[in-house]
Amino acid sequence: MPITATLINYLMLCPRKVWLHAHGIRMEHTSEIVAEGKLIGQESYPQRAERWTEVEASGTLPSSANSIQLAAKIDFFDAQRGIVHEVKKSAAKEQAHIAQVQFYLYVLRLNDIKAEYGLIEYPRLRLTEKVSLTPEDQLLIEDQILKTHEIVNQEACPERLPVSKCKSCSFFEFCWVGEE
Repeated sequence: MPITATLINYLMLCPRKVWLHAHGIRMEHTSEIVAEGKLIGQESYPQRAERWTEVEASGTLPSSANSIQLAAKIDFFDAQRGIVHEVKKSAAKEQAHIAQVQFYLYVLRLNDIKAEYGLIEYPRLRLTEKVSLTPEDQLLIEDQILKTHEIVNQEACPERLPVSKCKSCSFFEFCWVGEE
């Protein structure tokens, strides 16, 4: 299984979520929060599909001895200016959003595609955050890819985080049913 931006995003939140998602256990379809986030992205910028393209890119982690495959699917990419656009509902998980956009920039650059920077847009907050990919950030992304690969390839699912960190997660009921 290739390492994706979703898995990198989840790594910032919970190793268990990484493992479950990578092993085909998906709960996003049951989450009102996820559904609301998708709706915000569609309704906030309806003209984007006409101006910018969806891009899929893949590659292999260059420093990887065991050929770690990477895959990125970017909803809105301004290819002329080299800008990745990512729409999010809230800034609550900001570090995860930044890692996701940096992963996109990393994979695009692996493919020699002009990728200047990313913009994370929070339409409900009327906030936009610019995300760059410095050489230091690139090393961090490579470490995150290796860590994600390690989690995905574990035989057993990682332990749960404390319940206090899980309340808004789409996997909450899956992980905590009957436990609270």
